[in-house]
Amino acid sequence: MNILDTIKPAGKFRLSSRFARAIVIVLGSLALEMYLVQGGLSYRELIVALGAVIVGVIVFGGARGISFGFVLWVLTLALGYRTLAVTASLRIHPAEILLWLLLICLLVHRELMPNQIGLPTWLWLFIPFCVLAWWPVIWGDAPWDKMLNEFRNFALLIPLIILAPVVLVRPKMWKYLVGVFFLVSTWIAVMGVVEYWFPSITEVFPAFIKDAKAEPTADGFVRAQFSFWGSQSATFICALATPTAIILATWFRRSWQRISIAAAAVVQLVAIYIGGYRSVWLLVLIQALIALTFGVRRHGLVLAGLCLVVAVTGYQYIPNSHERLMSGVAAFQGAPVDHSALDRKERALDAVDRVMSSPLGSGWSSAGWVHSDFLQVAVNLGIIAALIFASGYLYTLFRLARRVLFLRFRHDPQQEHLGFALLLSFIAVGALLATQGVEVLTQLVLPVWFVWALVEVWLRQTSEAFELSYSYAPANLYPVAHFQ
Repeated sequence: MNILDTIKPAGKFRLSSRFARAIVIVLGSLALEMYLVQGGLSYRELIVALGAVIVGVIVFGGARGISFGFVLWVLTLALGYRTLAVTASLRIHPAEILLWLLLICLLVHRELMPNQIGLPTWLWLFIPFCVLAWWPVIWGDAPWDKMLNEFRNFALLIPLIILAPVVLVRPKMWKYLVGVFFLVSTWIAVMGVVEYWFPSITEVFPAFIKDAKAEPTADGFVRAQFSFWGSQSATFICALATPTAIILATWFRRSWQRISIAAAAVVQLVAIYIGGYRSVWLLVLIQALIALTFGVRRHGLVLAGLCLVVAVTGYQYIPNSHERLMSGVAAFQGAPVDHSALDRKERALDAVDRVMSSPLGSGWSSAGWVHSDFLQVAVNLGIIAALIFASGYLYTLFRLARRVLFLRFRHDPQQEHLGFALLLSFIAVGALLATQGVEVLTQLVLPVWFVWALVEVWLRQTSEAFELSYSYAPANLYPVAHFQ
């Protein structure tokens, strides 16, 4: 075969692709000009135009456009409760729109698609139960919008797991994604802390901050509102992102960079403290203990120091911190003393009763908000689906911990630090799924799925070296991904 025969089709494709882009640009410019001539230019039009430019870059940018779009998607996690209402029970988050757009672009660029869709085994087993849980619709009296709300929040894990390995093919993308996630968490924390101590900021940004005044609880603890993001559940992102300071401190070695990372971590811990979630306090304590016991040498001491600073600051400037802590201890002992803990206990007991009466599940959204995703899945999809979901998490956690220990013995500090940071974040994933219930809102579940997707990619990228360790292959055959 003549080599020119193989080059010509590619040339035609490039030519037609450029021609299509040119047509879109010309038509878009003409439409914009006509609109401006008739109606003028306002703030809303600028936002729409910026969004159109971003979509154009993603759609026509190929591999780089998808990578750019995925980084931008991480930034959308900072939008919080800013959603588009479809019905009273169904609201669409900009992050999910962008996520599905990225998946469509990936399907268009088939050359970027992996040979096999690498969904975890547990997810393949879980998907049939997600479909079967729509059975109440057959009877015609099911709230389809509420059902779709919970179903799509689980479905969003699929495009994330498909997209993440494509974007993270280049090792440098780890820096961008983890760094931007940490930046989003820092922004959320800063806004929450500023609102807490300076509630008058509402007058400066009335369109973005509705009510910044701190809220006292029954035990006297004064909780931050996190009005800019939408609620105190903004601290869930901080609990997921703060451990990544460990790997960021190894990637960015200049003094001012490390000082900035440490300061940002302190602000995030302060935000978690004033957020008032006692279960998240316990989670951070567990993360700190693991970092100290099995952690990454001096970085464990740094994390302990940060926790000490936050604890001292909290007791000094936030009233009734001790009472809040004691009420949390009582709740974990099974004897709640405040209304919030009592309500959670009653919901959990009610969920257990409903599972016993209907072990095959009652359909999507039938559980309400149990504040535990494992229990909620058991009510909605059945005991078997809940066991698959919980086993999927525990098995992934086991693989992740074992891989981190393996890399420590191999003296691979870059991958070890990244894996250990992901391990701490993945522990937060399990804690949030077990004690908060994040599947009911897109803005709550997406950060959790994002960390899970990162863990799956990291396990896949380090699997070859892990498998070779059981053979007699020479040491120089072990592939190591360096973050240059």
